[in-house]
Amino acid sequence: MTEPVHLQISDGVAWVTLNRPDDGNAISLDLARSLRRTVEQIAVDAPRVVVFSGAGAGFCSGGDVTEMADADDLGQFVYELATTFHGALARLADLDAVIIAAVDGVAAGGGLGLALCADVILASDRALFLTAYEAIGLSPDSGASFLLPRVIGASRARAMSAVGLRLDATAAHDIGLVHAVTAPADLSDAVRAMAGRLASRPQSHMAASRALFRGADPHEFRRHLAAEARAISAAAGSSDAARLIREHAVRARRSAEAMRRRAERARAA
Repeated sequence: MTEPVHLQISDGVAWVTLNRPDDGNAISLDLARSLRRTVEQIAVDAPRVVVFSGAGAGFCSGGDVTEMADADDLGQFVYELATTFHGALARLADLDAVIIAAVDGVAAGGGLGLALCADVILASDRALFLTAYEAIGLSPDSGASFLLPRVIGASRARAMSAVGLRLDATAAHDIGLVHAVTAPADLSDAVRAMAGRLASRPQSHMAASRALFRGADPHEFRRHLAAEARAISAAAGSSDAARLIREHAVRARRSAEAMRRRAERARAA
């Protein structure tokens, strides 16, 4: 089985790829566990730069709703998924490395949270940022409710969550969420140029700098992640969330089947 997270380290840069392209790089429990192991390995190898990207045409579509729909105890499953993924994000915050998110396509839900954990977001002009939790009756997790207000302001962040506002790359750049926007074909070169430049100098200050920008209390982010996990687990226990997740899973399976058939026809042509 292909590992859901791929890691390559070279010349002081750790290249981390979420590797579930047929599922929009959705966060399954296996992916969350793999990401946590990957970040632990990065902490040992101590590169100066870490770059996150997604395989295929998307960054990360958020939690794997089809996996949620199959859970015997939805609230408990969502809690395990959130705390596992949060473990990776909390460890990520402690790295003395510049973290870059290369966002091409959708960054939704937990994918948005992962992107927000980066120090710099570079995006293609087809990138799309959204909270997505509200569509299935859940509260934010993956640090989104902590980091998003600090980046775009509390009012905009609450509006994104309340009404499901979607930000394209241009809008995200205009409000400071994204550092730079490129054509899809140019994103890789832009990321490599920045990563190479930053890897040429020491980054032993980055964990402390990141903590200071987020607030005076270095443990606040971890406490907030724990609060998010409790809140999303409680929300998942509602009948409304269970219904919305099942409905979303049905649509996701139909969409995946349609994509599979289109791919088969293209190969046969």
